[in-house]
Amino acid sequence: MNDWSRRLLKHVALGILLLMSLPACQPAPEAAAPATVAATMTATTQLATITATLPAPVVAIAQSPSPLPDMRSFQLLNPTAQAATAEAAAIALISPTPEQMAIATGDATASPTATLTPQPTFTPPTLPETSANEHYWLIRPIPEGGTVWTDKIYPFGSTRGGTLRPHHGVEFNVPTGTQVLGAASGTVVVAGPDDAEIVGPEGSFYGNVVVIQHDFLYLGQAVFTLYGHLSEVYVAVGQSVAAGELIALSGGTGVADGPHLHFEVRLGANSYDAVRNPLLWLWPFPDRGTVIGRVSWPNGELVAEAPVSLHRVDGPAPYMATTSYASGMLGDPGWGENFAVDDVPAGYYEISVRSGSEDYTVEAWVFSRQTTYVEITLGLQSD
Repeated sequence: MNDWSRRLLKHVALGILLLMSLPACQPAPEAAAPATVAATMTATTQLATITATLPAPVVAIAQSPSPLPDMRSFQLLNPTAQAATAEAAAIALISPTPEQMAIATGDATASPTATLTPQPTFTPPTLPETSANEHYWLIRPIPEGGTVWTDKIYPFGSTRGGTLRPHHGVEFNVPTGTQVLGAASGTVVVAGPDDAEIVGPEGSFYGNVVVIQHDFLYLGQAVFTLYGHLSEVYVAVGQSVAAGELIALSGGTGVADGPHLHFEVRLGANSYDAVRNPLLWLWPFPDRGTVIGRVSWPNGELVAEAPVSLHRVDGPAPYMATTSYASGMLGDPGWGENFAVDDVPAGYYEISVRSGSEDYTVEAWVFSRQTTYVEITLGLQSD
């Protein structure tokens, strides 16, 4: 092959190689380009739509708030912080008089004959669950799977540091439309709006309400339960209901400041002033008990709204605190308590009351499904 032929073949080969490499350098097919543009435009359109439909933020700044005593219940976002605030407010309320600090004499009115829970060693005795002295006769009025524990921020007898009227029941913080169950068998004595038949301090206080008179007595007295702020009522006056029967749906009617179930126990009469603490009636959870007691001055007078805290000694436990009942709130006729804390994990505890700069502490065991009763006298410290 001569030189001319070799040069020709070389140019032909280079041309073929050039043609073979051209597809790899071509731009992406036309169909691919709109995909990128379309995605960008779609995202922009969605963002614009979302932005356009979002409501303007509502910021409520109370320049001159309504008086807090007109509000009867709360659903708070930060229970721990609010509990600490309430405790600090309660401490400021404790200011004994000389008469209160006087040692009670034998002529003083005797307190109820509740027996103090003994302070055992760190090996608790084996006890049966729920002794015959208890009256945990009521089931929780919310079905299992829902919020079946009671609110700890605005407990029975509390005024939230003097900002609210004394609380006559307990709250279950459930959304509107939650099923409400009868806590025990009985007969419906009130069902519907409370604007005609007043069952609270004023008309339209509980909104839609149900009251059941139960089929048992306690210390010879009739027992009633009240279910307030309901959205729907499914029972009628005179109707017999069973424990756990659906009677209503929760709501936010009446003076409620948000959806929840307000639950009361009334003893002796269907009266706003006949309430007792439901925590001594609601069946405790497994491996949990209830701590109750009396906080008093040396002369035997009860201390109102004293901050009470529980600290577990023998293991971990959540922060637990309450205040003693406000003045005028009644304790259980069998116990005579003026504070109660429920859902307390079984274990060994320090139960303390802060008065000024002093802590007054007792120690006691908490047993599963049992009531632990203690007494704390302010102003008396052991040497």
